[in-house]
Amino acid sequence: MLKYLAVVSSLLIFVEAIQRWHTSQVMLTKLYDMQNDHFNVLDNYLDLESKRLEELKNYVAAVYEWRDQIKTKKDFLHDHLDVIKVMTQMHQHFLKIDDLIKNKQFSEALKDIDDHKDLSGDHILWAHRALRRLQLFYAIPASDMSEGRMNEKVIGDRMDACECYVMAKYCLEGNDPYGALYWAVEAYGKWESDGRPKCVDPDILNYYIVSSSVYTGFDFMNLINLNGSNYQEYTELFVRYHHLIKNELFELEKERAMDIMEAYNNLIGSEIMNEFRHLCKHGVSRTLTKYSKCRYQTNNLFYRILMPFKEEDINSEPLIKIYHDVLYDDEILKIKMMSLANMNDAQVKSIAGNESELQEQTRSGQVYWIKEVDAVEYFDALNTRIESFTGFSTKTAERYQIVNYGLGGHYLPHHDPFRKGNLTDVQNDGYTSFPMINIIVPAEKGSALVWNNLHMSNGQLYYETLHGSCPLLKGNKWIMTRWLYEEGQHLPYNWKNK
Repeated sequence: MLKYLAVVSSLLIFVEAIQRWHTSQVMLTKLYDMQNDHFNVLDNYLDLESKRLEELKNYVAAVYEWRDQIKTKKDFLHDHLDVIKVMTQMHQHFLKIDDLIKNKQFSEALKDIDDHKDLSGDHILWAHRALRRLQLFYAIPASDMSEGRMNEKVIGDRMDACECYVMAKYCLEGNDPYGALYWAVEAYGKWESDGRPKCVDPDILNYYIVSSSVYTGFDFMNLINLNGSNYQEYTELFVRYHHLIKNELFELEKERAMDIMEAYNNLIGSEIMNEFRHLCKHGVSRTLTKYSKCRYQTNNLFYRILMPFKEEDINSEPLIKIYHDVLYDDEILKIKMMSLANMNDAQVKSIAGNESELQEQTRSGQVYWIKEVDAVEYFDALNTRIESFTGFSTKTAERYQIVNYGLGGHYLPHHDPFRKGNLTDVQNDGYTSFPMINIIVPAEKGSALVWNNLHMSNGQLYYETLHGSCPLLKGNKWIMTRWLYEEGQHLPYNWKNK
């Protein structure tokens, strides 16, 4: 059976599926284009509507003038022929006014919005779930996330009462009572401090708090009185009580995070998951040993003497290296331009061929497989570079895969084929984590992160190469991967019989 050179088995492979707005920075950028389209449609509608109303106003004025002229004729009702003319004219006036009122041209203009992708349906729900998953993974208190920070790090703008209210709504609809209570309480505090904005329905907010209190055991039901005479007393009591239970609720939230991310636990166990989360959250620097080295590498190629590879050792067993400045700026731009219009969400598909729904707890991002004809035209030089620093042939390699991450974009720890190349720098985020060997590597523009997932002696899997992409808190992460097959390589074992 044909195997990837860099991996033996994988429980999941991915195929293209329906796009979601939040899953990549590419799609999030397109939201602005969509909004511009909507603005253009609305401008056209307003222009047509203004012309219609002006025409209607002028026509009604002309009808009034005609009516006044008729009324000046004292005997016009006695002339039966004139009566018929008047009735006919009145009918025509009615049809014209009715046509101006029901003008199809301006109503058709609004239909143009329906022809564009919008944010209806479950798009906002999916985005909320991604944000909630991000909050749980990094164990960020709602009070911190609503202020746009994690510890001392700024991760966004401050959320107002309306936005916290929406978070509580979607948590409750998603059967997440701890999240609903946490965000509802946060929404209540901001609702007070923001001057009680109308976007928050106090009765519904009270329902969120009451129903979540029943489930979680944190009794806020009698502490929040939105309309009572003792409102000030209840507010002060709420503030004191919230301060006391805030830490306890947060600790339960961290435990709840492990339960919600069942995909992580079921696949790799909680110990590895804890290490993965720790590495991602704290960004622990890799430990350098006496075997760690940085060097200029030519691999005995004469044309590399003037432009050697910058090789950095990360780990010896399994072998992990970084090659810096492998991709050039013009190549990166070309790759992005080629991918922008062709990216799609990844859908999970089992090896048995049974497709399932998008599972963002496993992987969230958008991918594009570069067509072979484009790869030949644009990336022959890059193929040569890969062959130079890996010593493996790319003639039997898989096609290049481009990945762009969006809101909470991540990749479940897994054993993967040969990975090649980061396109963009992502400060303090976008790490690739190896939880079994306590190694974390930041995304660096133009560099190639390379490792052998198989033992070169016998083709067995290096289990220590289990790795994942940390959920993205901030930034725009692009990567390009290249998988090398065993086929076509000079190996000391017979891969065909395995």
